[in-house]
Amino acid sequence: MFDVGKLTLGVVWDGESVAATDIGSTRPMAARVLKGKTPTQVLQIVPLLFSVCGRAQGAAASAAMLAAMREQSPAVATMQHTIVCEALQEHLWRAMLDWPELLGLPQEDKQFAGWYSMLRKIGAGETGMEVFRQEFERDGLGMPIAEWLALDSYAAMQSWWRKPGSALARPLAKLDELAQSRCSRNEVRLLPAWSAAEVEQACAGRWDAAFAARPDWQGVAAETGAWSYYADSPLLRDVWQQSGSKALTRLLARMVDMARMANGDAANRLDMTSPAADEGIAVVRTARGLLLHRVLLEGDKVADYAIVAPTEWNFHPAGAFAQDLCGLAEHDGGLLEYRAQIEAMSLDPCVAYEIEIRNSDA
Repeated sequence: MFDVGKLTLGVVWDGESVAATDIGSTRPMAARVLKGKTPTQVLQIVPLLFSVCGRAQGAAASAAMLAAMREQSPAVATMQHTIVCEALQEHLWRAMLDWPELLGLPQEDKQFAGWYSMLRKIGAGETGMEVFRQEFERDGLGMPIAEWLALDSYAAMQSWWRKPGSALARPLAKLDELAQSRCSRNEVRLLPAWSAAEVEQACAGRWDAAFAARPDWQGVAAETGAWSYYADSPLLRDVWQQSGSKALTRLLARMVDMARMANGDAANRLDMTSPAADEGIAVVRTARGLLLHRVLLEGDKVADYAIVAPTEWNFHPAGAFAQDLCGLAEHDGGLLEYRAQIEAMSLDPCVAYEIEIRNSDA
């Protein structure tokens, strides 16, 4: 069994505010085991290395290999479909199980189980997305998707999530009520929703282990996720400005992403390019953010392989989690830990994590 590691999210506290964060990771660089393997072996190994977003990881590996070999495949359309279904499942898991548990709300376990199973069948081609869309509109939104997407302000969204009857509105309403969801008004630096060609330009010459472990954009850490996919959304901009809650904005962005995917009008989730012979780059829009794969072939073997996952962007030592917590005023250690849990959940690491409140005098 491959050890996926974990994150330790240290929050250094002086009794009044957060002085610093100390983020440690035991996540192994999984791409190292792929060097020297054949393309066929890589495609067999990659899905086994990742217990979370395994289909997205497998699709990224397949697409990167296809690009490196300059080959076309009808399987790409199937991979796109599979990635959409997996991303919807991941979004629903957080919105219907994990967020309710953290916020002290009832979990929507029966509804979730039904939708999760339905999306598995949709991904396998046994039924169409319209079946899920109808139930999502009726039980998740309480209105047609087009009508929901037309809500373009914080006030309009508040009116929606305060109404009873929506399985997905309750965590948003609770987050909106909580003072603990507010954070300091620090900068939001969102990673662009890159195409594969843009990834090649932004990351050229940097595909080493150091970049994979601590990626940056133009020398600065950046946040990836549904919020970054819809960075130009007037709705999300207004919610962040009016509420002061990044957690609320991130969760709402995931709702927007779900609605777009269920409606069939989201941007492509998979893209690939080959900047040079035997080199392939693939980018996947996962539920948690951009996933990047880059492969360099030499003959029939992998000479180099790099995987840059969303967790490494968002939990970079100077990344989104650190930015959310640093300088945060809080006199109660228990409440500080809860606030840290909210921020971590909103960024959704793909491995287990623990939060440690540390005395700055220690």
